[in-house]
Amino acid sequence: MATRDRDELETRAHENGRARRPGEHGRPPRRPSYVATHRPRKPSRGPVMTQLMRLIGLAATGLLLAVGVAVVVLVTRDNGSDPPETFAAPSATPRPAAKAEKRERPRRPRLTNAQRASRDAAVTQLRSQGFEPVALADYKPRQSLRVLIGRPKASTGVRGRRAFFFVREEYLGTDAAEPSLRVRVLRQRDGVVTLNYTLFSPGDKPSKPTGGTARVRFAIADGRLIPRDPLPPVASRLPS
Repeated sequence: MATRDRDELETRAHENGRARRPGEHGRPPRRPSYVATHRPRKPSRGPVMTQLMRLIGLAATGLLLAVGVAVVVLVTRDNGSDPPETFAAPSATPRPAAKAEKRERPRRPRLTNAQRASRDAAVTQLRSQGFEPVALADYKPRQSLRVLIGRPKASTGVRGRRAFFFVREEYLGTDAAEPSLRVRVLRQRDGVVTLNYTLFSPGDKPSKPTGGTARVRFAIADGRLIPRDPLPPVASRLPS
């Protein structure tokens, strides 16, 4: 009986693949070891494909950043903390340029105290004869021969104007014995004064002369005032 039991145990042990050791009654058999299969290697990407994938990644990152900024801006506006809108001030309408720019006149030098006193004395001479100076600028204290055009005062009832000549502070006289309706200083240079007379034809109105103009130069000779050009007659200088 014992011999049969031993034979059965040995037979079962050989059927399970190995002989059982003494004392291993009821243990399950050992599983065979797992053998891993060889996986195929992934194909390597080329440089062009690698660069393309990198660009795609950068573009995706930039898109995410843009979306984040947009979300922050929207949230800020919703909170009422956005800066106030500013509006550009309307530009002023440019002024049209002047047709012709005026040339700046050179500034006249200021008179000294002696020169101003000389001019005041000449003005006093005119007023003593019932005239007022038309333009003080006609008096050139830096020249030897000086002139002032005088117009009659309204209280005198005299018609026409006269040219009053001076040698420094000394009074010489007038340009003519009779006044002229229109006379002005044209030039002063080198001790010579040129006057310009407006001439009238017979029948002309005082406001519409038709006789043209005449220029007469005056200078000093032997201490006297001498006209170098013929003086126009009184009828052409002072119409009736």
